[in-house]
Amino acid sequence: MQNTIKPALQITFTYIGTVVGAGFASGREILEFFVQYGMQGFIGILLATALFVWAGVRVMLIAHRIQAESYQDISVYLFGRTIGSLFNLILLTVLLGTTSVMLAATGALFAESFHLPAQLGIWLSMVCIFWVSQKGLRGIHSVNSLFVPTLFGFTCLVFLHAQPWLAEGSSLVEAAKPWAWISSPLYYVALNVTLAQAVLVPIGKESQTEKPLIVGGILGGVGIGFLLLLAYASMIVHLPDIHRAQMPMIALLAGLGKGITTVFAVLVFAEVFSTLVANVFGLVQQVRQLVPISASFLSLFILTICYLISFIGFRSLLALLYPLFGQFVVLFLLMLFWRQWKPKQ
Repeated sequence: MQNTIKPALQITFTYIGTVVGAGFASGREILEFFVQYGMQGFIGILLATALFVWAGVRVMLIAHRIQAESYQDISVYLFGRTIGSLFNLILLTVLLGTTSVMLAATGALFAESFHLPAQLGIWLSMVCIFWVSQKGLRGIHSVNSLFVPTLFGFTCLVFLHAQPWLAEGSSLVEAAKPWAWISSPLYYVALNVTLAQAVLVPIGKESQTEKPLIVGGILGGVGIGFLLLLAYASMIVHLPDIHRAQMPMIALLAGLGKGITTVFAVLVFAEVFSTLVANVFGLVQQVRQLVPISASFLSLFILTICYLISFIGFRSLLALLYPLFGQFVVLFLLMLFWRQWKPKQ
């Protein structure tokens, strides 16, 4: 039992930490995918939680059973070699786009929370990302084990400060698009789990047994759902005003004083930064399998492209690209459901 608990908790924190990026930690993703649909968004979160549990466990188990070296092996397993290779190219594009969104988020964070130039935040992030990404993905478990519990604490603080149980029912909104709330959680989970493969696949491959993967996937999915529900309840009672904030969760803490909001902003930046490093490292590794170029040059090239895209702005990028990418990769969830696991060798 002891041999299961520790790796399962590491998997739990890493799964949550991988999904928690710029949009999630700041509240912007939750606003776009769930809160804007009113009470129907609550049902969407319950559906998303179940999907996070199922999809996370399934990806890790498949990786363990076929001993996948990368998410490319998972794509080939699910779609076949021809379609799987095409899907991997699409996934590279999606990863590049989401990395651009998060890079833009660092600028928005510096401007809105620290009252510093947005470009300072972006350039500082790029320099640090380049330096850290050269060292690989060592320390991801320890970083997430530190920041994820802290994020839980601050999300609970936002919830208590917002006091949603005191809100009147009239303050809640109804979904503007009658059926969009059903597809929204599918897109959201598909996007996040597909991108999280960069971490979930190595975890599945290296695990000695399947039990920690199952326990960690369940706890991680439930943890993500719990964070979603707390953030949803905190924000929905402040519509439509909260919709104008680029960092809604930080905006909700404004009444507690500058110190609290600054600490939470630093935490959001840390979560965004850890995801950015993993994304850039994953992009470099995938491109190097296609083109034999030095990792340093590829890192600079990828960061330059993301920097140029980031000029569009965090809020605009997230609202445009995330739902679009979610529609592209929802096929991944469908194939996870359709494709049967291969028997263990």
